[in-house]
Parts: sequence; structure tokens; C-alpha cells
Amino acid sequence: MNPEGVVFDGSDDPEDKRVNRPDHGRSLTSCFFTGRLATALRRFRSLLFALPLAAGVVTALPNTAAQAADGPSLLQLGLFQREGDAWWAWDSLRRRSPELADGLNPAVVPLDARRQGEGVALRATTPIGLDVTSLCRRMVGAGFGCLVLDAAPLPAPSQAPLEKAPAERAPVDSAQSAPARSGGEAKPDIAITYPPEAARTMAAIEKSGRRKGRLGAVIPDTALDVMPATLKEEGWNLCALTFDDGPHRVVTRQILDVLNREKIPATYFPVASVAENQGEVIRDFLAAGHEIGNHSLTHADLRAMAPDAQRHEIAEANRILRGFGANPVLFRPPYGRYTPDLLTIAREESMSPVLWTVDTRDWQVRDPDRIVQHVKTEAGTGSVLLLHSTYPSTLNALPRVIAAMRAKGCEFVTLSEWIERMHQIATPATAMAPTLVNAGVNAGLKTGAKTGDAALRTAN
Repeated sequence: MNPEGVVFDGSDDPEDKRVNRPDHGRSLTSCFFTGRLATALRRFRSLLFALPLAAGVVTALPNTAAQAADGPSLLQLGLFQREGDAWWAWDSLRRRSPELADGLNPAVVPLDARRQGEGVALRATTPIGLDVTSLCRRMVGAGFGCLVLDAAPLPAPSQAPLEKAPAERAPVDSAQSAPARSGGEAKPDIAITYPPEAARTMAAIEKSGRRKGRLGAVIPDTALDVMPATLKEEGWNLCALTFDDGPHRVVTRQILDVLNREKIPATYFPVASVAENQGEVIRDFLAAGHEIGNHSLTHADLRAMAPDAQRHEIAEANRILRGFGANPVLFRPPYGRYTPDLLTIAREESMSPVLWTVDTRDWQVRDPDRIVQHVKTEAGTGSVLLLHSTYPSTLNALPRVIAAMRAKGCEFVTLSEWIERMHQIATPATAMAPTLVNAGVNAGLKTGAKTGDAALRTAN
């Protein structure tokens, strides 16, 4: 980790996330330590990261100022344990000092691309000709961090995934890009990756859902359920298509076109920090009668965040989506990962936490034929399908997915309507009231496990 990296620093605003504040803030890593050891480590790291600020100088590589006139410069705005905390810091800068963030193109990159969990850096490229030294001084004066690295632009944001990817593993982690500021290119506005532990969580959710009734699989903290036998007796045939992530500037709109052509209502859970720059597609979903849900602000793993950070992820996403005319009432946690406390916060924000019954695994296989086959094998009446709005393979599979579900007798409704109608025939869950779909993960966190992998093995 670069000891000269200036950590993104906030003011005394209690809503801001601060990292290694040299005076009185606390390190994000403190959640892994307790007592005096944590205090000593925090103070040491704070002094280490504060060196450039204490010197009152904006550190730059040689010739950076001269090069700035010829091309964009690269700034480092902070070092963080997690991607979500980095985007939190960027959002804090935009909210509190928008004039300092204007024109910057941010990205979050891993400190060590070969190893996960080594932390990330929040960086940004500047407009050509900007006086970066002056900008960094203003940022430091406003209480933020800023380090001029060089005059080279950041690598381009990750391109749209290839049509096929290896089926035996999730996509490889890549640098995370913020919403693009200029359109025209067919690329996702944020690259969502699924690390192995998240993939195991999602598999556990689906496996647990097969042991439960439909309602218990979708609503993780419900005390009610509806078993498959009840659905058969009632002749129940409602199904829901749900889409996560994005919007992708091209694929998401094409998925919307398919839904409209097939006259299928669906529920869309966009990443709010991406949707913020693509309000028109959100409005178009609403105008066509589709439902918009909350999938957090940044798609970070919210379990490890402090409660105020979790609440910010939900509340800020709601604020952005409501600005486009949506009224989200459903919250789907990123990767399906949650804790009981996160579910409580979601309900305090007037949101109903939801999952799914069938994961199409489109995020993993990127193969239209395999997506369709999985739906034919696993889905049926009463199913809630998890798909994603960012993959060309999902778009290609969607018409056949719809046809396969119709062949099973499905009538499509939004997820909110599915839940409302399901409650009409629900009964108290036996010996499971309330239950948590990934309770093993939560138990792992309560006992101090950092990833919950052992608990996941129990859940499996």
C-alpha cells in the first residue's frame, strides 16, 4: 500500500464515511480489531496517511504540472478497504463540494489486482488543461484528500462482457468504473463482479428456496409461507421476472423493448449510482408499467458496512430513483447478502427486503442456451426469476425464457403484485418463524467470521 496516498477525508458531518482521519476519525479496518490494539493501529495508520497533508503540500510526480496542459491528469482521492466505502467518499465529495468534483471522471481500482481484499483506491481523471495542483490544494483545504499521481488517463472502463464466459466460475474481478459521463459506447456503466463467496451465497439462497415455500424463499424475514402443494391446490400461476444491475446504455433498453413487445410486466432493480446518469431509461420502465426497486447505491457487500453506511446505501438510492418518478418499496441486497440488522434498516426505510426463487445464473455462464435450459429445469409457476440487465447473453435468452415460462402456465406480474397475491394464501411458517435465507452467513458474522464461508457450508 502506498504510504503517500492521501486518504479521502471528511468534515464532522456524521453522515460522511471517513477513513484514517488524522485527528479523530476511525479507520475502516477498525471493524476487524478491538480494544487498545485497534486504537494503536488506527493512530499509526492515521499518521502515516496524513503525512502529505501535514506537510501542507500537494504531492505530485515530476513534470506533472507541465504535462497537465497536454492531457488529463490522474488524481488519487483516497485508499479504502472496500469498494462501497470508496464510492461513499466520492458521493460525499459531490454532495458537499460539487464544484471540486465537477468534470472529474472517477473510478475505483484494486491496490493489488492479483489479490482480493488488499483494498482499493479512489482515483479520478481531470479535464484537459485543468490546474490540478490548485484543485488538490482546494480539496485539501476543504477537508478532503488529493494526490496527483501522473498525467496519464485511467484505463478505459470495463467493456461489456463477452457472449460466453467459463461456466465453472464467476467473472474475474476488474476495476470498478463509475457512471460514464458521455454516451454512445455500448459498455456497462459499472462492472459488477461476483467473487466466489458471493457466488456461494447465491447458490445457497436457491438451494434453501427449494426447501422452503415460495414466499419464504423471496422474503427473507417473513413469518409466513406458501408451500408448493398449496399453489397446486389454488391453481396459482403467477410468476415474476426481476432484473438486477445496470442500467447498461444499450442492453438494458433492448431488454425493455423485449418486455414491452411481449407485454410482460417486470421488476427492475438498478444500481442507483449508475441510474443517476441514465434517468430516461428509468422513466421509460415506469411509463411502460414496470416496477422499479432498490438495489443499493453502489452494489457493495453491505453486510460489512457500519449501520449508517448501510442506511445511506438504501436511502440515497431511494432519493435518486424517486427523482425519476419511481417509488421503490422493494429492496434487494447486492449479491443477496444481508444481516438481520440490514433487514431491520431496510424496513425502517419503508422497504420490503426481497430475494428470488430461481437464479438464472446469467451473471456466471453468459450462455443463452444454458440460461434457458436452467429456467426450463428449475422454474415453474410461482417462480421469481433473477436475471441481469447488463449482459447481451441475457438479452438473447429472454424471449425463450418468457416462452418457456408461458409453456409452464405462468402469468407474469410485478414482484410487488406477486407478494401481495401470495400473502392472500399464506399461512404461518412451521418451525421457521421468522427465517433467514442466508442465515448461515449472518451466523458467521455474529461469531466473528469475516466471510461467512463456514456458515455457508453449513447452509449448503
